[in-house]
Amino acid sequence: MIKINGSQGEGGGQILRTSVSLAVALGEPIQIHNIRSNRPKPGLRPQHLQSIKTIAELSNSTTDGLNLNSTKVSLYPNKITPKNLDINIGTAGSITLLIHSILQAVSVSGKTFMFTIKGGTDVNWSPSTDYFCRLIIPILEKFGFSITASIVQRGFYPKGNGKIIFKIKAPKQIQSISIIEPEYSNLTIDGIITSDSSNTLSQTKIEKQCLDAKTFLEEHQITVDSTYTSTHDSDSFSSGLCISSTSKHCFIGSDVLETNIKQSTTLGQKCSKKFLSEYVSQCTVDHHLADMIIPFLSLSKTSSQFTTSYVSSHLQTNLDLCKFITGMNYQIDKKNKFCHIVSINP
Repeated sequence: MIKINGSQGEGGGQILRTSVSLAVALGEPIQIHNIRSNRPKPGLRPQHLQSIKTIAELSNSTTDGLNLNSTKVSLYPNKITPKNLDINIGTAGSITLLIHSILQAVSVSGKTFMFTIKGGTDVNWSPSTDYFCRLIIPILEKFGFSITASIVQRGFYPKGNGKIIFKIKAPKQIQSISIIEPEYSNLTIDGIITSDSSNTLSQTKIEKQCLDAKTFLEEHQITVDSTYTSTHDSDSFSSGLCISSTSKHCFIGSDVLETNIKQSTTLGQKCSKKFLSEYVSQCTVDHHLADMIIPFLSLSKTSSQFTTSYVSSHLQTNLDLCKFITGMNYQIDKKNKFCHIVSINP
């Protein structure tokens, strides 16, 4: 049995999601203790509980300790079977974090799935839906996945009520990547905002933030290829921006979400500055996406290399955790002052 101390490294929900997903992908029983022990509210929160329950259902697993606030969980996976599931996270729990965990679990199953998930589509501390669609899906398709995401309704904090339908065909083997030199293209700005009574004012506000971002980037000789804006009904205010650049050799982006209407006036500035830091580093994978792809690459039978702007605590935690669970090895080298080469070897 794989035994994981949930307080190691970054010590949050990431360890839980990665550990359970990889154990199911490998068909190995796992026990995780000290779950989120260094958080203000230790143990399983509703979104973590739903994630493990879904993965357990997909893999026909038996579990121990799968309760709200539990700090110790054991899971004994069986075979993954193709299923169509309707999942309601409740509140504004992140849909993108849940589907990312599911994708890790089914990543070498070769099976087909459909998930209808209700919850938060764009919430703090998780990838926005636009970031997921613009960056995470394209790089997973490079690994061998086939994924479509149909956004039925956006859902924001605190009530959620968003809905996305995912259709997924998982590969039997993860394809490796070797992307060291960037090829920046297809630079897109996506802006979303909750609608007001007339919708006109909200549309004007988000267009202004997209224009601010576009102007800032062009002042730094970065060409924006396309801009998209949309307004959405919600009981509470929320506004977000996502800037992305994807190609065969580049997956970089930034996203910013604001739930304070006064602070939303700086969205364009904040998001474009974050994107610029990734762009000028000449990396091929932004530092947020870097930690998300490690579990997939750790399951590949061949070596991978990519560059990233920053070795975050999330990236380091996932590297060490995946090494422990899958037996892969990794190496981090400096490419230049602002860029690191990450090598993953089976």
